[in-house]
Amino acid sequence: MLPLTEISEWKKLDSAFNNSDEIPELIQKLSETFDIDLMIEITTEYISHQMSLYEVTFAVFPYLIELIEKAEDHEFKLETFLYTMAIFSEYGGEGEMDSIFLNSKCDPEKIVEIKNTFNNSFGKLNQIAVMLELDILKKDEYDKRHFLTALAVSNRIFEVSSVLWRYSENEEYICTCPSCGESLTLWNENDRLVQYKEDPVFVKDQEKFPVEPATLSKAEYSKTIISEKNYQWLSYYIDKLEVESLRVIINYLFGKTLCGYCRMEFAVFENIE
Repeated sequence: MLPLTEISEWKKLDSAFNNSDEIPELIQKLSETFDIDLMIEITTEYISHQMSLYEVTFAVFPYLIELIEKAEDHEFKLETFLYTMAIFSEYGGEGEMDSIFLNSKCDPEKIVEIKNTFNNSFGKLNQIAVMLELDILKKDEYDKRHFLTALAVSNRIFEVSSVLWRYSENEEYICTCPSCGESLTLWNENDRLVQYKEDPVFVKDQEKFPVEPATLSKAEYSKTIISEKNYQWLSYYIDKLEVESLRVIINYLFGKTLCGYCRMEFAVFENIE
């Protein structure tokens, strides 16, 4: 990890508000107090802004993972995991990290160190997630949904985590027809998705297009994570974590519909914006 004592190197790292040199002191304080409010301040005001990642994000990440491992307070462990994973819910992988460091002022050997320790820490996430599963079962629906997003991040299935994060309210989804390129609104009506050409809040009198839900028996649920099994993976963890708000709608998210414009059928999930 980039040593907290090397303030001059931290200062070279870009951040949303040019305050990277303040982070070592905050991390040191957090390691002594395990204060949740301070953790939230670091993750939301110092290392990320409106889902943008910065050089400093990758430098701080290993410290946060180390604190999750060290903390005895289960609430701190869980909240730090949720907040840290949220930052990476739309992460583009190593290509994005390389792009962020492309014009870095940081010393090249320090960049290599930051990248390596980040990747090593990311490799610990599965084990941490398993450790926290029992804790999340005691939480409310809001936290369970965020834990499901965090679980997707920890397994590097960002096509799932990004949808769960962007549409956490579960009220509407925006998708694009792969045939004609038109944007469509998927509206949640009593846990059933239907499709409209325009947002039904603003355009009341318009044709409604049904979404044909996918079907999956419980025997087909799977912990296997490959792109073809996102439906099985999500169904497995929705059931295991008791995420009630997604039990029914998951079938519609992986269903099919006819485009309101060109009438061509397409799969919903892979075309959500």
